[in-house]
Amino acid sequence: MTVRGEVQHPGPFGIRPGERVSSVLERAGGFSSQAYPYGAVLMRRDVRELEMNARTEMIRRLKEEEVHLRALPEVDPDQKNAKLTALGETETTIQQLQANPPVGRVVIHLQHDLRAWRNTSSDVMIRDGDVLVVPKKADYITVNGQVFNPTAVSYRPGRSAKWYLSQAGGMTQLANKKAVFVIRADGSVLAAKNNSGFWSGDPLNTSLRAGDSIVVPEVAPRIGTRNWQNLFQAGQLAASAALAVAYIHP
Repeated sequence: MTVRGEVQHPGPFGIRPGERVSSVLERAGGFSSQAYPYGAVLMRRDVRELEMNARTEMIRRLKEEEVHLRALPEVDPDQKNAKLTALGETETTIQQLQANPPVGRVVIHLQHDLRAWRNTSSDVMIRDGDVLVVPKKADYITVNGQVFNPTAVSYRPGRSAKWYLSQAGGMTQLANKKAVFVIRADGSVLAAKNNSGFWSGDPLNTSLRAGDSIVVPEVAPRIGTRNWQNLFQAGQLAASAALAVAYIHP
């Protein structure tokens, strides 16, 4: 296993059968003063392989839908514009998926106090080849997608996702307001249950923590099949989740 980032002694470590994350972190000297355990990323090879297979299948299906879209008639200017928009959005989503391959992230919930956290259900067992990255503490919330000013907003304790959206200028007319989701710094996703089934609450009313990200998807044009619209939304979420990991620089 390899430990990178904000620990006292980063580097490769041999592991024992059944060993947990806390044990390796202790051998690495514990966290540095700049560490942000909440945003830690655990990457695993077999998870990455599964995600890559799913990503390849998603891209294949999007390309199939793209072929169907190209075959749709263009009876009037409105229909033609909707078709061109759908094709453009599909191509952009495919490019984003290809540009941000999955890393095999396993969602973990580290705590700064290793002794209190050791051997709990959150203290997962590690495997050969795992990579743990402990980033520096973030002091911002990123807001991406269909907002007037995609940016990083300085973190304010207790503020909701809705407040951070307002600091980014609010959502544009192209925003899918019912499909906004939050990617927590720990890798978990909060999205309205009636859209993707991840969570049962309202992400906009959720209090955020430093390092979290808000993503405002683009609304899918009412053209093509329902299958394409679902794929389009799933593709946006997958690409955004991969990009959130890419922001971490140990």
